[in-house]
Amino acid sequence: MSATETQRYDPTSWRPSRLDLAISAVVAVAFPFIAGWLYGKKGALIPIILYYSLAWGLAKLRRGVVGYRTPMPPRPPVWFYVNVGVILIGLVFAYLAPVKVDDPWLPGVVLTALLWAPANAASEQLLWLYIFDSWDLYPGKKSLPYRVAGLVFFAAFVGLIHTMFWTKFLTVVEPGTVFGALFVLATTISGFLHIVVWRQSGQMVFTFIPHLLLNLGPLLWTGYSILPYLWK
Repeated sequence: MSATETQRYDPTSWRPSRLDLAISAVVAVAFPFIAGWLYGKKGALIPIILYYSLAWGLAKLRRGVVGYRTPMPPRPPVWFYVNVGVILIGLVFAYLAPVKVDDPWLPGVVLTALLWAPANAASEQLLWLYIFDSWDLYPGKKSLPYRVAGLVFFAAFVGLIHTMFWTKFLTVVEPGTVFGALFVLATTISGFLHIVVWRQSGQMVFTFIPHLLLNLGPLLWTGYSILPYLWK
């Protein structure tokens, strides 16, 4: 084993149990609908708190590590730079298909940038990757059916949480346009790249950075604030 390999956490060292299979499947399929229902009743704050609590709690209690205090590798993996590039291209598409706020409230935009953007960027991938890892690593050796199942649950959760929850109020890009569709495609590719980056680095900071860029970018030209949507 090389010096580079010994200086990083190996995500494949985790051994999930059948309980993780059950938890990840239920969360992937059910939680987006619960979050959407709660948003309709009380606004976004409660489902956001539940979402991030699930992400941090399951990563720590079930996987054993969150991923931000694991050893930092000597250099970022190549796929980290690829992911950043995909996000930057996606932001160009977002800039070309914006949903602008007519009269933006600057304090709300600033608070969204300072509080929600980093909290979301730091939290979401914890749950996404827990769902994938639960299935991909369960057999203890490479298994194509379990890997496919992990990718299906991963994709289902990411797609559903955006469709059933985020798109109800996080409107910064016009999805009905060509550039809006290309933005969605870029962010979808980025989501799967998080898996590769996590496996290669064992450090969540390399998934946090591109996601933070994704969260912050549209705020600069749309004037979006999440504050009005937090409570009904």
